[in-house]
Amino acid sequence: MAGRAFAFSDPEIIRMARDEYIPVTGDDWYQRRRDDAEGRFFRKVADQGPRKGQGGSTRQGIYIFTADGQLLAYRNAGQNPDVMRQVLRQGLDAWQKLPADRRRPGAVTVEDAGPPDRRYTRTPPPNGLIVKVYTRALDRDAEGRLCDADCKRGSGDESARDHLWLTEAEWRSLVPANPTAGVQFAVPAKIADRLLRFHLVDNTRGEPPHWRGHEVRARELTLTVESADANHVTLRLDGRALLATDADPAKADRGFDVCLLGYLRYDVRRRAFDRFDIVAVGEHWGHGPYTRGARPGRTPLGVAFELTTGDRPADRIPPQAARTPAEYFGGAP
Repeated sequence: MAGRAFAFSDPEIIRMARDEYIPVTGDDWYQRRRDDAEGRFFRKVADQGPRKGQGGSTRQGIYIFTADGQLLAYRNAGQNPDVMRQVLRQGLDAWQKLPADRRRPGAVTVEDAGPPDRRYTRTPPPNGLIVKVYTRALDRDAEGRLCDADCKRGSGDESARDHLWLTEAEWRSLVPANPTAGVQFAVPAKIADRLLRFHLVDNTRGEPPHWRGHEVRARELTLTVESADANHVTLRLDGRALLATDADPAKADRGFDVCLLGYLRYDVRRRAFDRFDIVAVGEHWGHGPYTRGARPGRTPLGVAFELTTGDRPADRIPPQAARTPAEYFGGAP
């Protein structure tokens, strides 16, 4: 999330994480549920801290622990670099106080983890498309032009990130069988539904609620073949959508009135997309249970989509909404 990015942009924190620790990241939503060695180890560590997950509640935070699972320091996740440096130093101090034989290389034997809990394993679709998604709070300057929003630290000023996943069948459905310049067609319903409901959200301050099917009050997403030859097919995406928690937008607690423009390019010889650039900009309002602190009224919000190869582990992090794959890929209400 955006707040974590601020703390982990600090040079000293980066150095400590690189030189003094073995950094590991995980999604608490998965870790506290999975019934395998990894999940049990995480809960063993978390149960030594203040968040024991009673009733299945969150255990999120920054945990510093030994290879055999002894908790050395804990802090609830936050973006303040001073606090993060403090907890990292606290963990190092606790480590240095352990007996020397517990700190020597090879002191802990890590057994085979065994099979993972497939119910909570998310991997990109085979031969699918991975698209980076960036969200940023925007504003308007004195001349009415869009600019970066000047928000209080941790209240939406940092860019949030997610990923859009498309299956092979889905991205292939974006390429006409006989592409000819000027041909227009609607974005396939499954793709439009996923893009609007799960990725046009304000996640700049935390994990937002996604739009339910009936909250997509209006949408029109069209692809136009701009050019087509033996090498490439270039498509332009034009669209507009209204997302709102009430049928009357004026009564909606949360909404997004947004326009979209994008350019996609299909490499005919490679049979793959080499460009997938989309920008969505509009007026957003309201917040969710875990995204408090939204700016008052309707304010500009921008969402950008960019193709990635998925070669880096960070690019293969699953979409937040993929926690429920049937809804994310199937379009359930």
